[in-house]
Amino acid sequence: MSIALWLAAAITTVCLEPDGSLSPVICKAPASRLDARREVCECPTGRRTEAPACAAGEKPPPETRALNAFRRKAAADGSLAGDSFQGRPLCVVPSAPPARRP
Repeated sequence: MSIALWLAAAITTVCLEPDGSLSPVICKAPASRLDARREVCECPTGRRTEAPACAAGEKPPPETRALNAFRRKAAADGSLAGDSFQGRPLCVVPSAPPARRP
């Protein structure tokens, strides 16, 4: 069970434009931290695609036209998990959660 939870936390949603470039994703978190529902993420533009979150110290490849073309082809199955470009995984740097008030 803990492995499944870890895997779920390590995957995030990205939005890919037809050329393979990233576009903004809009995620709605549950209203309470006690709410067990997952975030719901939507793509106002582009195609919704699953991507791994970068591990600590891991960096995604720099954004280039070549990366966009590769990412477009790699995302044909709906996921970028397990794909790498020039020796770097196609991961996404996770955004920092908003600060909580004490």
